[in-house]
Amino acid sequence: MSRVHWIRPQNFEEDVTAEKKMVLLLCMPRDDAFDEQLRVVEEIALQYADQLKVVLPEESCLAAFREDYAIAGTPTFLALIKGREVGRILGLADRETLKKFVDQALQSGAGAPQEGNDGP
Repeated sequence: MSRVHWIRPQNFEEDVTAEKKMVLLLCMPRDDAFDEQLRVVEEIALQYADQLKVVLPEESCLAAFREDYAIAGTPTFLALIKGREVGRILGLADRETLKKFVDQALQSGAGAPQEGNDGP
């Protein structure tokens, strides 16, 4: 069973903004490199299951997510807390690169806005 959640605008609030864990969002078209990146992301999702929720926009919503988060290139990995970005990397990532990114985002996210104080 996959630990990766597919999102679209209808479930974004529930799966990203209202999520208590940090969210790792992979914005990537379904191209030749997608299956390998999905495998890496699933490994990270399993390793960090208690601290992290991993989401991917459905293909039909990819353009909207790219616009909402000013994503110029793909793949892009975003670390989000309550829908607010706390980290970003651009480009294909192996397991070690993604692990370092998640560790840094979790550490920096410790000072992220708490409930009731989360937005501009």
